[in-house]
Amino acid sequence: MEPPEDVSLPAGVSAELAVQLVARQKAVAVSKLVPAGTYVLSADTIVVGPRGPLGKPRTPEMAREMLNDLRGKRHTVLTGVCAMCTESDHEALGVSRSAVKFCDFTDDALDMYVASGEPLDRAGAYAIQGGGSDFVEAVAGRIDTVIGLDVGLALRLLGEIGYPDPLPRTTDIMLTASRQRRPLAPLRTATRV
Repeated sequence: MEPPEDVSLPAGVSAELAVQLVARQKAVAVSKLVPAGTYVLSADTIVVGPRGPLGKPRTPEMAREMLNDLRGKRHTVLTGVCAMCTESDHEALGVSRSAVKFCDFTDDALDMYVASGEPLDRAGAYAIQGGGSDFVEAVAGRIDTVIGLDVGLALRLLGEIGYPDPLPRTTDIMLTASRQRRPLAPLRTATRV
């Protein structure tokens, strides 16, 4: 089911709380569209760069500016998750945090990535599961947080609100799916930060 349109971050709260509140707003909106007793899981992701939360670029120029801000630097990715059961008071919120270090990519690589259109409507103007991975030098934390849904956190929250067993164990979820990719830049060996 498609989530509602993105909502702005609540003013005056920390990024960790704001991303959870936005995930909750999405879950509440969806819960009004589904039958009673339905379990709803929603998430929202924000990238916190050197100058604060970046949001999602609406234009190629905004994407280029965001990626330039992240070039060669470390930033934080926060994914807020909300699990709820409709027509009940069962609800759980959580947040996952990962640190990402970008390499010092070239202007040509930046132009090629922005021209691909992928950065538009992506938190922080990149998709680590796509061409944006070419800019990533290292990740500290869970890669699925950077993708946009910490699976282990989602399973824990579903369990907290009474989702019927059997839920898979967190260790049953593979985080390193094999995939073929066409890199925009030569491949580099990732290191941990």
